Amino acid sequence: MAIEMIRNIPKGSISDVKKSPMDIFKKSEELKQGVYILNRDNVAGVMISKQQYEGLLDLIEELEEKVLETKVAERLARYDTQESPETYTVEEVFGKTLMEMQFDPDEEDEWK
Repeated sequence: MAIEMIRNIPKGSISDVKKSPMDIFKKSEELKQGVYILNRDNVAGVMISKQQYEGLLDLIEELEEKVLETKVAERLARYDTQESPETYTVEEVFGKTLMEMQFDPDEEDEWK
């Protein structure tokens, strides 16, 4: 199977996938990148191996964790630099005083 390239990404056809999907997976692993699958000269999808897919999921998880850590660090730094952090009263948040708030426990709630 001859692999052509689109924008430096290998490509194959739906026919190639029907003939031998494992060849596409092998080529993807050899080249260490996905393979565009074309349907009538339009990219229909991308094939990657299971290992590549799991690696991408791990990378996404790591990046999401780093983003969260960065946000937390920024918020803590901002909080630490404020002389008096901005706070709100119950009335400002709910439009009622604490005494006007009604407690309505959920029948199934175990936190009674």
